[in-house]
Amino acid sequence: MIIKRQKMKNKITYIFLAIAILLSSWSCNDFLDETSSAQITAESQFSSESGFKDALIGVYIGMTTPELYSRDLMYNLVDLLSRQYELVNALSDYAQVQNYNYRGVESTPQVDALWTKTYNIIANINSALDVIDEQRNILDPIDYAVIKGEFLGLRAFLHFDLMRLYGLGNLAERNNGNGELAIPYVISFTKNVTPRRSYTETFNLMETDIENALELLKEDPIYTESSKPNGYYDQVNRNGFYNNRELRINYYTVKALKARVLIWQGGLQNLDAARVAAEEVITQSPAMLISASDYPVASDPILYPEIIFALDVNALVNVYNGFLDAADSNASINLGALFLSQSRADELYEANNPNIGVADIRFNTLLEPQNQGLVSTKLIQDSGISNKDKVPLMKLPEMYYIVAEYYLNANNLQLAIANLNTVRQSRGIIEDIPDTATAEEVREELIKEYQKEYIGEGQLFFFYKRLGFTTFPGLGDEEIANDEIYVLPYPDTEL
Repeated sequence: MIIKRQKMKNKITYIFLAIAILLSSWSCNDFLDETSSAQITAESQFSSESGFKDALIGVYIGMTTPELYSRDLMYNLVDLLSRQYELVNALSDYAQVQNYNYRGVESTPQVDALWTKTYNIIANINSALDVIDEQRNILDPIDYAVIKGEFLGLRAFLHFDLMRLYGLGNLAERNNGNGELAIPYVISFTKNVTPRRSYTETFNLMETDIENALELLKEDPIYTESSKPNGYYDQVNRNGFYNNRELRINYYTVKALKARVLIWQGGLQNLDAARVAAEEVITQSPAMLISASDYPVASDPILYPEIIFALDVNALVNVYNGFLDAADSNASINLGALFLSQSRADELYEANNPNIGVADIRFNTLLEPQNQGLVSTKLIQDSGISNKDKVPLMKLPEMYYIVAEYYLNANNLQLAIANLNTVRQSRGIIEDIPDTATAEEVREELIKEYQKEYIGEGQLFFFYKRLGFTTFPGLGDEEIANDEIYVLPYPDTEL
């Protein structure tokens, strides 16, 4: 039985909101130049339990900016890079990005914002982490463990997305991938420049944050693998601060992140470790796959029971407006409309097979026919939609795909097929991948699952990049997917 999750409400002080807004407007260098005055502010900010809680919620608010997870790292910029949609109008603000011209007049600030805004948020995280141990005495032990665990998990999560954007992919197939320098992994609040380290060193820092976060988050109320006495969380959760853990970094978010980080590095040993982490999320987390036959998909298009981690975005309708709207038959009316052509959708979802395409909720419900083409309904905030203003960043199907990929590479095709079929069945697909499928056929089905599942969720580009695809649907015959496409340039100020 699926239990409806209640909306978490958190109070943010006006003082911290003002600080958060100010920080988000600075460039990385400006931010570091102001370290001294910011440290004075930090001493005041972190003199109480509420200061740490406000700082933590402020980080999540920062992540919901349109330049990050409520738009460009969800359904817009990063999805344009995977060519999921028809090409936007040449006059669109994002046409240069979709055509991989990362240093155009319009595209430069769009690409640079991913870097600067994320590192500003990381600076806020480090400001809290730098003092949380010395201020431990003002925090309840549960608060200390969970809040510090969330900060560490957030630091790893954000650095990893920066690596997926600005770092190399297909690492296992590179001769000297780990000898090259990755993005700066910043672990303290300082105006000193953080040196770039090798990929091996950078992943070690990331994995240290992940492991430390996991250990601390064993105090997380969502953690199911230890028993706590009745009333254990009553005092620390008296104001509902630990309700709706799926809307914040939690133990299983970090475990899912561990799976992502391991599979990004490639190699069978890392794939096996990723499988173990993913299987723990599948079997132990509260997230569960929906059943298309009896779940109200139309009223919950983000499939909330499957969410491992999501953000609550204030007035999301105002963010997506103008992007998920292709209703006007005149394409020049909405230049940035994001949609699929009917012919492409029919091909992708195998609409010629009624047991696959026609039966698939991702085709028959989660795409809406409009005048210009088919638009993803996942984030459209209609009046009848439940779980409004939620943007999913991690969902359970990804864990099944990671497990399937390991078994595919380990030549255990039966278990690879079983995991793929589990997700397909939850989407309403009637026809299973047959047990007689070859390794190449299973690999094609895995690719198709990523392409079908992640429209509007900002993950397909990273899948192509991780595996080093040299071409993919939507890419022109003369275009070759290589580092010029896959690796976004650093802002000029960082060089």
